[in-house]
Amino acid sequence: MDYYSHYREQDDSYQLNREHQQTVGELCERNCGIPLLEKTAYITGLTHDAGKYAEEWQKYFWKSCREDTWAGREKLDHSTLGGLIVESYEPGSIFADLARTAIYMHHGTADCVSVEDKTSLAERRRKKYTKEEIAALRRICEEETVKSGRESGRENDLPELCRAARADVMKLAEYLNQMLKTKEKSGGYGSVQFYLGMCERMLLSLLGDADVTDTVAFVQNEDAKRRLADEELHRIWKEALSHLELKLQNMKTDQKAASPLNSMREEISERCREAAYQKASRYRLAVPTGAGKTLSSLRFALTKAAECGMRHIFYVAPFRSILEQNTADMIDAVGNEKWVLEHHGEVVPEDEEESLRYERLIENWDEVPIVATTAVQFFHTLFKEKKRNLRRFHALCNSVIILDEVQAFPQKVMALFNLSVNFLTEVCGSVVVLCTATQPLTEAVPRNKMMKTTLMTQPLSVYEPFFRRVVFEDRTEGGTRRWDIEETAEFVRKKADSEGQVLAIFNTKAAAKQVYDRVKGTVEGEVFHLSTSMCAAHRNDVLKKVKEALKTGKKVTCISTQIVEAGWDVSFQCVIRSMAGLDSLIQAAGRCNRNGVGKMGTVILIQLKETAENVSSLPEIREAQEAMRQVLNSYRKNCEYDGERLDSEKMIERYYTAYSRNQSICCYPVKVKGMQTDVVDLLSDNKLFERSRKYGPCLRQAFQTAGAAFSLIEEQRGTDVVVPYGDAGVLLDTLGHAAESEERKRLMRKLQRYIVNIPEYLLNKMGRGVVFQREDGILVLDDRYYDAQTGVKQEPEEMGFLSF
Repeated sequence: MDYYSHYREQDDSYQLNREHQQTVGELCERNCGIPLLEKTAYITGLTHDAGKYAEEWQKYFWKSCREDTWAGREKLDHSTLGGLIVESYEPGSIFADLARTAIYMHHGTADCVSVEDKTSLAERRRKKYTKEEIAALRRICEEETVKSGRESGRENDLPELCRAARADVMKLAEYLNQMLKTKEKSGGYGSVQFYLGMCERMLLSLLGDADVTDTVAFVQNEDAKRRLADEELHRIWKEALSHLELKLQNMKTDQKAASPLNSMREEISERCREAAYQKASRYRLAVPTGAGKTLSSLRFALTKAAECGMRHIFYVAPFRSILEQNTADMIDAVGNEKWVLEHHGEVVPEDEEESLRYERLIENWDEVPIVATTAVQFFHTLFKEKKRNLRRFHALCNSVIILDEVQAFPQKVMALFNLSVNFLTEVCGSVVVLCTATQPLTEAVPRNKMMKTTLMTQPLSVYEPFFRRVVFEDRTEGGTRRWDIEETAEFVRKKADSEGQVLAIFNTKAAAKQVYDRVKGTVEGEVFHLSTSMCAAHRNDVLKKVKEALKTGKKVTCISTQIVEAGWDVSFQCVIRSMAGLDSLIQAAGRCNRNGVGKMGTVILIQLKETAENVSSLPEIREAQEAMRQVLNSYRKNCEYDGERLDSEKMIERYYTAYSRNQSICCYPVKVKGMQTDVVDLLSDNKLFERSRKYGPCLRQAFQTAGAAFSLIEEQRGTDVVVPYGDAGVLLDTLGHAAESEERKRLMRKLQRYIVNIPEYLLNKMGRGVVFQREDGILVLDDRYYDAQTGVKQEPEEMGFLSF
């Protein structure tokens, strides 16, 4: 008897279930970047759809084909029996736990131990079938697996395969124990449970991606095993590296005269190249702004990839503005735009063909050598529960991963970040580079710390004098003086008059808006405002005007929230920063005298009164401010004796030591069912919900609950509304007439640049009538509530009207 799993309507073809499982198993094995997990990955693919051998499922399949519909086909459980069959070969083993859990979850994550009733996933699945039912299907599964093995030139003896896989998993578990045992006691580098949970996530990624890949390939009648061959990758790395080396040589030749600054840039770049031949797997590239970090880190990555045969290079940035700018530089450096995938939410492919290619490439990151993506995509790939995130996870193995501006990652993810870097480097064969001008103390937290990193260049203190462009002024008097809005606006006016080009950065939109309202029209030159009350297209247009004014030497004042710190390439003579963390202050300094031209720039720290800048709902900023006040006390004392700068390594170390002291914040605290826990524990021992009983030898992680709770950026609790700016009206009109789904998708991507998230409290103040809903569900803001200078506002224009 033949057993089927999929149907292709265009030529009335059927896919044998054993063929599907064989292909999926081979894809899982081939794509697995953890050698000791390869056999387990193969087995999960080989048995994941064993439930489809059941008579009940085959009847369901033929009924679905006759009814000419596949709607609801996954409603009939077919994952349980595969997991139970694998478990029956090696009951009670870690291998069985890992394999069965991957099979159970291959159509959606779940909690290994429920946060609802503390029952285990394994316990609930065992109750579904009798031993006799499992044994009967096991016989069929073995017969079909032998057939598929014979057809593909392999010996598929399931009992023997499981024995061998169990032996490998035991070695993997022992390796994890040894990895942690010699370092520190009591979880210094995390627990074995966390790393086993990441191994489970790896299996889920491999199986989920291989299952979808083969299914789509059958339905579309194409090759399922599409991937860059090792030989092709080696050629790409060599060509890209040659192109970059030629570019660097030309840059050196084009420089009219040698200078200490250029010599330092060359020295940093050369040290990065030499570091690629070392055996370390975790590196720190801590150099000042303007030191050529992007090309130096890329030079390291290409050299390492060519030398060690890596599968990918990933460049990860915390902000889209940094990403777009540096992706363009990388494409220019490697000489071929097809080798670089830029992945974030606002990429708009040029046409339908390019759109289809882009959607395929971002599914699993597996068909392109260099991926440039945001920290949001990176962290969500590591921890979110959604299948589209999981599918990409295995691509991070055997890769060079450049993490830029790591000090900008939220404190709440520090422990998860540290442990994931440990996993990627110690287990997955990857190399990680931490890039920053203000290195956070990833190794200094008491628990869940990152394993030792290697400095890629000389210490930051060696380079800092050559790249010094600014002086710092503390106008907070050690964190004790606070200003109101009027004092702040007056100070901005004075600096605008004396310095000519001034940037003032605040922590809240309200403070920035109030200062802007008081300064505009009272100083010479143009005054600009930037905040998330303005849509992205509006902000970019303002930024272009600011850049043009700065470039031509005009007087210009820009009053902004902290979004301007997000890698935007602007340079003011004076920057005023409202009290925040030292990392934010140094980021702000990156917008001051950026090119080191003329006299030193001035970076001034001020502190507003709580009535002027209310950060009570911004806990991370409050924590950063408190740590900063401790640093300011040290700063005032030390400056008197040895001229210590506020951006010195000593001050940075003091800041991060103070900032990282609250270990619970670093573990991503959450409430589940009214009880306090954290995501690190949910993905490790899950103590809160595992207390009453022990469930098997291994997995207790709450993957679904942790993934749903995790978000790198705090979810905006408001309403996304299209605002009346630029081409928004034209796009909405075109969208209303678009029939093709791909065209609608492209238009919706373009429309993202005209959307503002309006908080609920503000929407209630404005009145719900200011937003209307189109037939397609899109919400649009009344013209009268959008200001050409500051964006969304509470009060309408007197004579406004609705234009689209």
